[in-house]
Amino acid sequence: MQFNTALTIEKLFRSKTRTRILWHFLENTAVRSGLRELSRIVKLQVHAVGREIALLKKTNLLLEEKTPSKNFYSLNTEHPFYEEIVSLFHKSYGVGGMIMNNRDVFAGTDFLLLTSYFLFNQPKDKYDIDILLVGSPKIDQVSIFLHNIETSLQRELLYTIITPGDFKNRKQKLDPFIWNILEKPSVLLLGKQAELLKGVAS
Repeated sequence: MQFNTALTIEKLFRSKTRTRILWHFLENTAVRSGLRELSRIVKLQVHAVGREIALLKKTNLLLEEKTPSKNFYSLNTEHPFYEEIVSLFHKSYGVGGMIMNNRDVFAGTDFLLLTSYFLFNQPKDKYDIDILLVGSPKIDQVSIFLHNIETSLQRELLYTIITPGDFKNRKQKLDPFIWNILEKPSVLLLGKQAELLKGVAS
């Protein structure tokens, strides 16, 4: 069944303004923004953005830094719900939202996850990737789809597709490439978390 993930999360949070503000900070976790700057970025009126910032401050999701000239706001990455919110929003917007709304493109995929390098814009070493796919999808179809996203967002996406057998074998052997992905925060777009981690030594 097809559905609009962005619309779903707006209904859950009951505010398009609130979701736009949170998505801005989730895409730019290290960024501080002032009220007027944030209003320009999310393309909403200042008073509406100010009202939502006040509510988000009360939940402690946004932190405020006061300076003599203006106040700055940033995301509280230590919030107890931070990882859950990261997952919800990356399933709804951006690359994750595009994948979730076009899951038929990835037919034959057992697991698809966004790695911590992608989620938090972390520097990558030679073998680090943004997206891991496990399964037997139509590779040409997946490649074209992801290339179109790269073009749309003007951002390179590094991804790897491996077979279920290879994944199981490398997972059981604690292969550094696989383990480096699984031991860090990630967002699983396709597949079940329990199945993904089955056979991993604790």
